[in-house]
Amino acid sequence: MLRSEAIRVLSNWLVCCRRRGNAVALRFDGCFHRWIQLWRSYLRSSKIRSALTLSAVPLTLLPFFTFFRGTPHQLAAIAELERSLPQDILDEDASWFEAWRASGIDQEVHMRTYYRQLDLPNGQRMCFTSASAMVAAFHRKVDSQEEYEQIRAKYGPTSSVMAHVSALNSLGLRVRFTQNADSSDIEAEIDQGRPVLVGWLHRGDLLRGEPPMCGSYSCGHWSVIHGYSGRHSNDSEWLMSDPMGVPDMAHGGHNAALSGHRVRVRQAEIHQRWQADGPRSGWAIFVDEP
Repeated sequence: MLRSEAIRVLSNWLVCCRRRGNAVALRFDGCFHRWIQLWRSYLRSSKIRSALTLSAVPLTLLPFFTFFRGTPHQLAAIAELERSLPQDILDEDASWFEAWRASGIDQEVHMRTYYRQLDLPNGQRMCFTSASAMVAAFHRKVDSQEEYEQIRAKYGPTSSVMAHVSALNSLGLRVRFTQNADSSDIEAEIDQGRPVLVGWLHRGDLLRGEPPMCGSYSCGHWSVIHGYSGRHSNDSEWLMSDPMGVPDMAHGGHNAALSGHRVRVRQAEIHQRWQADGPRSGWAIFVDEP
């Protein structure tokens, strides 16, 4: 099918040729306009419309998942699709959702971007910056952790909670810091499609009876929790993106040679480090868009 832009360009060329008296173009001009009129009459006929309808190829959903990037038009399309689906398709006991949960993850917020703190200068102490940059990138406020670091530097050192709260606020985000968070608070945020920043004590060998403790650079470590599994089981897990690498919850520290993106950690282990002062003593930063 000729596109309207191509027709416009061809028409302009014919007009130019007519002005110059080009005989070949004049003959083609007449044929061209008769062809366009004939094509338009065909499009108006019910037979052509029926043929186009019958030849339409049904959509498949897999490419949409593959190329999903969370752009505004994609999110609007998903909302429109949800409104058009029958309610039983959206129930938690729907067969497709049971198959989806076969991975063992009950709920996950898709984190498009993962940042390693060791990629930054003085990276050993930049966990808070990298973790906050991941959340800022999730909300499409920054394109790199270096960009976020320049913004954070205006408000204080990387170890300062309020420096990051102010930096995220300056990006137009709504930010709430708490020192009494519980697992139910984290799950509620994830259910709403929002990742959560959590601060925890990453040093201390629990198997040797050592208490959770701070590192040598700053007090504690910051990661992003963006999923969970086994909500009603005795072996529930968090899905975490840790900017340092794979955390060793039992012995303390990290394996920085491995990626910390989408790491599964047992809640029973990390809660000893995240809620070191007992239930509802977890440090967390909740970030939302107004």
